[in-house]
This record gives sequence, C-alpha cells and structure tokens, in this order.
Amino acid sequence: HTGVPTRRLVKMVDRNAMNLRWTFGFNLESMVLVDLTAEGHLAMFYAIGHTGVIFDYEMRQQRLLQGHTNTITCAATSDEKKWLATGDMGEQDAMIIVWNARTGVPVRSIFDPHIGGVIDLDMSPDAKYITSLGAGAKQTIAVWRWTNPDEAPAARHEVISRDLQTCIKFRRDDLREIMTNGSQRVIFWSWEDDKLKFYSPALSSKEFSSPVGKFTQSVFIPFSNQAVSATEDGDLLLWDQVLLPAIDARPSDRCAVKLLKLHEGHAITFISVFDSFLVTAGSDGFVRFYDLKFRLLAWYEDLDVGAIAALTFTSPRATPKDGSYLEGEVRIPNFIVATKTGKIALVNAAIFEQYAKEERKGEVLVQGFESPISAMCTYPSSSQLFVVTTSGMLRVLDFESQAWLQQKVLEKRAPTCICVNPNGQELVVGCTDGSVLIIGVSDLELIQRMSQIDCEITSVQFAPDGMHVAVADAHNCVGIFRRERNVLESGKEVPWLYVGRYRSHHGKIVGLQFVQDKAAGIIRLISLAQDRVIVEYDLSSSMAATGVVVRCAVTIEETAVPTALLQLPPGCQQGEDPSKIFMVSANSESKLKVLDVIGLTGVHDNRALDEQDSHCLQTLLGPTFGPPPHRLLTLPPDEHGKQYVVYATPHKVVGLIKLPLDGNPNCCMGLIAHAGEVAEMCASHDGRFVLTTGGSDCGIFLWEVDPSALEASAALGGSGIEPFEALIPGGKSGDFYDEMLDYFYLAQLRAQGEDTTEERKVTGLAPVEAVPELMQAFGYYPSKFEIRDMVHEVRRKGKDSVTFSDLIKLFVNHKPVNDVSLEDIQQAFNNLGAEPVTGILKWEQLRMMLMRMGESLSENEIQTAIARLTGSSLSG
Repeated sequence: HTGVPTRRLVKMVDRNAMNLRWTFGFNLESMVLVDLTAEGHLAMFYAIGHTGVIFDYEMRQQRLLQGHTNTITCAATSDEKKWLATGDMGEQDAMIIVWNARTGVPVRSIFDPHIGGVIDLDMSPDAKYITSLGAGAKQTIAVWRWTNPDEAPAARHEVISRDLQTCIKFRRDDLREIMTNGSQRVIFWSWEDDKLKFYSPALSSKEFSSPVGKFTQSVFIPFSNQAVSATEDGDLLLWDQVLLPAIDARPSDRCAVKLLKLHEGHAITFISVFDSFLVTAGSDGFVRFYDLKFRLLAWYEDLDVGAIAALTFTSPRATPKDGSYLEGEVRIPNFIVATKTGKIALVNAAIFEQYAKEERKGEVLVQGFESPISAMCTYPSSSQLFVVTTSGMLRVLDFESQAWLQQKVLEKRAPTCICVNPNGQELVVGCTDGSVLIIGVSDLELIQRMSQIDCEITSVQFAPDGMHVAVADAHNCVGIFRRERNVLESGKEVPWLYVGRYRSHHGKIVGLQFVQDKAAGIIRLISLAQDRVIVEYDLSSSMAATGVVVRCAVTIEETAVPTALLQLPPGCQQGEDPSKIFMVSANSESKLKVLDVIGLTGVHDNRALDEQDSHCLQTLLGPTFGPPPHRLLTLPPDEHGKQYVVYATPHKVVGLIKLPLDGNPNCCMGLIAHAGEVAEMCASHDGRFVLTTGGSDCGIFLWEVDPSALEASAALGGSGIEPFEALIPGGKSGDFYDEMLDYFYLAQLRAQGEDTTEERKVTGLAPVEAVPELMQAFGYYPSKFEIRDMVHEVRRKGKDSVTFSDLIKLFVNHKPVNDVSLEDIQQAFNNLGAEPVTGILKWEQLRMMLMRMGESLSENEIQTAIARLTGSSLSG
C-alpha cells in the first residue's frame, strides 16, 4: 500500500497524468480567427485540431479550451466579446460549446447539433442567439437560444439546395434575416415565430459580362437591403431587393444586380463589415477597405505574410496625442490576419501611411507550419525540437521558451521521418523519394545525401554510438548505413557508407530499433512488421560487399497483427534477470507481449508447433482507451526512480503506462489528444514533457507529465488480484465469478482422479495442464499457439500448477478484449469464400480449409467438434 491517505489520493486522481501546457501552430484547413480584445487585454482566439486557444499576445500566454473531440471548424463572438461560441465537425460527438471568453470556462454545450457536425456558425451581436449550418449530407440550418436550457433549437430547417452551404451570417441590424452560401448558390433565410423560410435567387451567367466564380463568403450590408457575396475569381456580387417583385415574393427577396471586380484574378477569402467599412482579404495577400458604396479607402498590399485565409478586427486606431482627427480622415481599425503559410500577424492600420515598403509589413504574432507535419524528434540534452513538414521545411524550435530558432528548406524533397544522433551533432531525415539526408545540427547544412533506395523511407534510427543508421522503407526492407569514410563514383569523399538493404518482411514494418547489449558488448538491430515476424540483424557481419546479414527471425503472433515495438528498461519487470534485454510488442488485439528474443539464432522455425520454443514471457492486457497503440516510448526515470511508457494510438488517444507491465488497467490512462490521427510522438530528454502531433492538423501539443495522478489511480484501484477481479463480468460478487471458482475446484478434483473413493484434498492449486480446458470453460477458446505461450508463461517460473489468482490474471490478460460479434462471423464467412448473396459456405469447402489452413484439424477432430455443436455427425 502507498501509505498515502485515501482523501489525498482522490484529489490526485482528479488531476490528469498528462496536462496540455502549450500548442504550436494552428488549423490551416478550417481556419478560425476571432478577436477577443477586451478590458485592456490584447487577445485572440484560434484553433488547433480540437483545442481552442485564447492567446494573450501582449503577455505571450495561452489559455487552452478543451472540450471538443473533433476538429474545431468555426467560431464567433458577441459584440462585447464576453461570449465565444465554437463548433466542430465529425461523425460522432459533434458539439457547439459556448465559453466565457474572459475565463475560458464552458457555460453551455449543445450535443449533436447537426448530423456530421457544424460547418459554420454565427452569434448575434447581443449574444442571445447562435445560428449554425450542418455538415452532413442532409444539411440543416438551425437557430439556437443558447441561454435557454432546452436542447432543441428555436428553429430548424433542411437546406434543400444540392449545393453544400459553407458560410452563414446573421443580419446584424435585423436578426430575423440570415444569409448562407455554398460554392454555387446563395440562400436568404427569414426567421419569424420560430420558423425558417428561405429564398434562393436564380443566377444566370448571361446577366453579367463575365461568368460568376464560386462563392466563398457572404455578408449583409447594414442599414440597407443589400448584401454581397465574394468569389474565387476576386469578384463581389451585389444583391439587392427585387425592383419588380413577383406575386409571391417577400420583402426580403433579393436578386443579383452587379458584379464588382476587387481582387483581380485572386480569390476573396474573407469579407466582413466593421463599423462603416466593407473589408476584403484574398489569396493575393492583400487587405482592402471600402466604404459601403464600394469606394476604396485604404489598401494593405505589402504585408508579406502570404495568402490570407481569415481576418479579425482588434480595435480602432489610437487617438492622436492632441486628441483631434483631421476632417474627413479615415480611421481604419487595427486588424489581425491568418494566412495559408502558417502565420498569424497583427497589422497596425497606421502602416498604410508609411512610404517605405519594409515598414508596411505585418507583425507576426503566431508562427505556425505552412503544411502538415511529417515527423519530429527532440534533442538528446536540451529543449530543442526538430520538425519536418510535407513541403520540405526543417524547423528548429525551443518547446520550453516557445522560441522558433532556425529553419531550412530540404532540397525541395518531402520528408517522412527524422532522428537525431545521440551525440547531438547530426540529424538523419528520410524522404518520399527514398533519399536519406545527413544534416548538421548546428547549421542545418547537408552533410551527405544517400540515394541508393528507390522507395519511400518510413522510419530512420541512429545507433546509440552514432556509428550506424538504419532505415525501413515502403517495400518492407531494412537498410543499413555505416559511418565509414568512402569515395563516391564522382570522386567526392563522404563519411557514410551504404552497407545494403534486405527485404526481411512481407508486411509493413511497425518497429525499428537499435538495442545496446552491454552484456555481450555489441549493438543489435531489431525490426518488427505486420507479417508477425521479429528480425535481428548481424551488424558486425553485414558488409557493403556481401550485404545485410540476418541473425534470426521469429514469429511472435498467430492471428493478431503487431502494431508497435519497444525495448523495456533493464530490470523493470519484477522477478526477471536485470541483465537481460526484453522487448515489448503491441498488437491489434490490444495486448502487450513481453518477448525474450535478443541474441537468438536461426531463421523461421519450421518444426511442429508443439516442438517449437515460445519466446513470449508474458501476454498482458494493454491500453483499451482507443485503438491499439502504434507508438511506444519509454520515459527516463522520475525523481523517485519510477519509470513509465507513453503510448499513442493511430486515432485520437495518447496515454501513460506505469512500469512494470502487469496488465493492471489502473496502471495506465488515456486521453483524447488530437481530433484525428496521432501521427508522431516524442519526449523531452528529462521525461517531463511529451510532444504529439496530428500531422495534418499542422500543430504540435506540449504535454506535461504528472505521474503522481497515475500512481494515485493505481493505488485506489486496489492491489494484488483486486484490479483483475474487477474485470471479470459481474465482478467478484457476480455469478460468473462463482462459476469460475466451481470450475477451478472441479479441476483440482479431476487432477486427483474422478473414480477414486479416497479423501479429496483441496490444495488451492490446479495443474498447468488443466489451464486450456479451464479457459474453454470460462468461454475463451485459445488456439494451440496461444496455449503454448500461456503454458510457457507459467512453467518458465518453475511452476507446475496455478492458483485461482493466477488463473484470473491469465484469463484477463489473454482473453480477447472484444467478444466475437455476428458481424465478425459474417466477415469470416465472406473471407472463406461464402456466396455473396446467400452467405452460404459449402461444407466441403469449409472442411478442406479446416484440414489444410492455420492450425489444421484432423477428420476425427472435425467430426467431434460438429457432434458437440449440433449433436450429430456429418459425413463427407
């Protein structure tokens, strides 16, 4: 027991074992930017994945809004900037959340507002109403009185148009009118008596001298009947009320009356009305201010921040020192722009009056990434982070000071993976074209480019002594480079020699790792792939003249597919030799397997299964908070000498596992770290921080690790067998538990002979030979492969029998996490060749497969199984 009072443990559990502390970057695909400057605080809101960021750019502080589980696609605020509404888009758990923008506290959540989530929303100036557009195939529009506790909207209507509407706006001076647009159509909505009516004016290409491009955004012109829609061609389409209305026309009905060319040849990506200005921004990087009669007043064309995707206004221009304005002076407000090049920049409106071009640039507030992140890694002894993006940019930043230090374009290549030499002097970068780049850390200059591989590099690793580089590629090969000076055909002397490449797998490689074997005095190289085979390479025998030499290859799974590989820290598993090296594999069935495969020899044991050795020391229940892990990483010991493994799943979840591994579910945790994919993960050199990226979300999250919260969870979950008993259906007090106990006693009686009349002894031990039948009695039917590993797990500890506690742990750790469903059975029949229409599988076809494939059955075994299942036998 920990000795910590239970009340204190409960408080510690209320904390998270991983806490988000900072974000880098922001969403590029669904750009969200809202000014929240109020009460003297210079702040704005933007989104990165499913996390909202209120950034005080004067104090350089982030307040992180966590509540969404899908990518935040839209946001809006009230005029007083006290309330902030955010919406996300996803097939499940979509939400609209209203936050107190001053405190960052959520005050209202609207669950499943639309099928597929929210593509856009707007908030009324008085903050009483929110209007939203659904993102699903059957699109809907809704108006919400969000302060009303009712879950249903005040009004909802299906969008009849086949053109997906992507923008929605209230009429600021008359909330009864709403405007939406898609790429082809604009719809005007009227909202009265909690009912929505719509009118979508027809648009003919013959009405104007030039065709109308695809619409991007729309906005009402206040205190008039006009509205405007921006296009990808750089035009503005003016809508006004019908001069000669049809008989059934409403006062709100409008038609297109004029096409204005404002951003010639470049898309207008933003349009809004602020005070008495109409403001446009475009992919040309220009921002222009017009009066409400479309006369140009000011233009900003030298901001040098790239194509603008979003804009928000911060505040009016400061009053001159003498307190006076010139007659007729245009008081343009300051504004902030977000660009497709990954920058958020503040523009002081006064730069319009500057003569020099270099003085008319924006001030970058947030530096982000211009394209999705391919990979990242941390420096071995400091807080530097190296990041490569799909566009070929290498960036260096300090994740503790949040400073962006260096950047370099990598020869117009698309990087896929990166690793730093443990000595901190070099980087190795793998690319989509098969190139392997060695780069100096100090100046980011290219040291050597190696082009011997003709397909995408999927993983790169430096050896602990920096003398070898190993790569895995898309053709399931492992390549090796050695630090050895050699001369190329061109006559140039280079420091790295290409040793060779070996196709050691016929499935995707999911783990590639160097292992320092201090006992043997060598460094080993291990790979694991989806073909269920783990391979060790002989580095000392691998030569450029003879190629890569394989030392051993061992099959570690029968049906499950490996997903990740990890070397356990020496001595972390209780009862094991601390001098031995153990590997851990994660698999598709949410299991972790502790493997003793280091130093073996021989390739693919072809003996009968019962004659083969098992190299699996333990099969353990892994994290079940999401999909099985595809990344595993050991953190350095904390101040108490305790160690943890951080893991990432392919989708959303990142978490922490306490060592030693034992399958205790209370010794691991998981949280939703990203809205979608978790593409990459790395840790700081001291283990205090973990960094994750979703890749396509163009952002990086910095998590602070707090192991005490996980320790408290483990302590409250009980010790010994308690956590495992809780995983038995119905728990310790349930009927199933009692049945298990009955079967356990029956196994003891059978071991002493069923026909004897002698006095029986209840030893509390069942022979290990009875374990497979007991598992079958419990409803888990292990294969011969799984039985071999299970029996080996018991007998390697010198035991010939198991206690009931041993049996419970074996059952919980080995049995499938998910029961076989009817859909699984149907899919199995389809895979075996069942008729597509009837789903019928011919008996002779099934019989031949059972006798020839997998763990084959004899004719007698098949007949016995059929008799037990149906009560009769089948012939032929």
